[in-house]
Amino acid sequence: MNDPVAKRPGFFIDFKTGVMFFNLFNKKLSNVNGLFAGHFIDIRVFYVYQFNEVPCIGFISEMDITKAYRYLRDKYAGEIIVTYQHSFFEHAQKEIFFNNTVFVLKDKRMIELANNYCHVMHSSKQYNWGHKVMKDLSEFKQEISQANENKVIGFARSNQVN
Repeated sequence: MNDPVAKRPGFFIDFKTGVMFFNLFNKKLSNVNGLFAGHFIDIRVFYVYQFNEVPCIGFISEMDITKAYRYLRDKYAGEIIVTYQHSFFEHAQKEIFFNNTVFVLKDKRMIELANNYCHVMHSSKQYNWGHKVMKDLSEFKQEISQANENKVIGFARSNQVN
C-alpha cells in the first residue's frame, strides 16, 4: 500500500479487513530523559509522546486530590484507558498513598493529580470538555486550616525593632 500513514512506525494494516490499526506496544522510546522529571513522568512530554500533538493544559491548584481521585475514577470509569501512579509507603500509618496519578482517557485526553494540584490536558478541539472538567474538579478545593496559613517558608523577618 502507498498510504504514508501506514508506513509510520506503530501503524499496521490488517490485510484481511483492510483496517489500519495503531499498535501502542510497538512504540519505542529512543530518549527517555525528558519523560521523567522529579520522581515521576512529566505529563506534558508524556502527552506529546502518547498522542503526537501539543496539548491544551488546564491547571487547578489547592485541591483535595483524594476526593478528586474518587470523583474521576467514578465519573470517567468507562473512558479511562490506563492509569499510571507513583505511590509511597507511609511507615507511621502503615499505608500506601499516591503522589501522582495520571489518567489516560479516550479521545486524546489526560488528567494528572499530584500533591495538591491537577492538570487537565486535551486536544485543541476539546475546550468545552476541558472547561467542564475543570469546573467540576474545582468543587474539591482543599480546606486550609488556620495552622497551615501561618506556616513560613524560607526566611521570616520581624518588623519590630529591639
